[in-house]
Amino acid sequence: MSPAGPVVLRTERLVLDQPTADDVDDIARYCTDPVFEHTVTTPWPYERRHAVSFVEEFVPSGWAGRTERTWAIRRHDRPQLLGVVGLRTARTSVGYWLGREHRGGGIMAEAVRSVVGFAFAPDGLDADRVSWEAVAGNVASARVARAAGFAFDPADRRPVQLRDGTSFPAWHAVARRGSESTPGRWPAELDAR
Repeated sequence: MSPAGPVVLRTERLVLDQPTADDVDDIARYCTDPVFEHTVTTPWPYERRHAVSFVEEFVPSGWAGRTERTWAIRRHDRPQLLGVVGLRTARTSVGYWLGREHRGGGIMAEAVRSVVGFAFAPDGLDADRVSWEAVAGNVASARVARAAGFAFDPADRRPVQLRDGTSFPAWHAVARRGSESTPGRWPAELDAR
């Protein structure tokens, strides 16, 4: 059975642990990035109270109820929050965001690979697959998913639903346990400069 309490994951450069009250100001600042309005399901406009609720209510209840595992991403040598990655149990799907100033260095792909490893581990979720979805055109998120070993699924046409209930065309991909990912034909936008 998967753990009910927070699990700390470690990679070559990163520590993934539970977000705390010390992270609230960084979460609130990162989540006001205008790109979040149309690509992430966080509340919009994002306020500090949302970050407090996220840290004090959403994260602990997700771990306790085994419905959503949420990790803060940090470097080994610095405690500052860089971003967040979550693993939803019901659909075994991953979601993530990174503070603007921390993007572009492969941090998120490294964190996502670690979370996918947890999902596949017998003492994690013991899952056979992990899914990813994003609003079509979210090139940054798709690049992370591709770098983390997800295979794009062009046949999956389900829309993604945002916080206000509106639906948008979506991109979908999957990582499978025990198979080397074959990236497939990701949208051409990922390779455009």
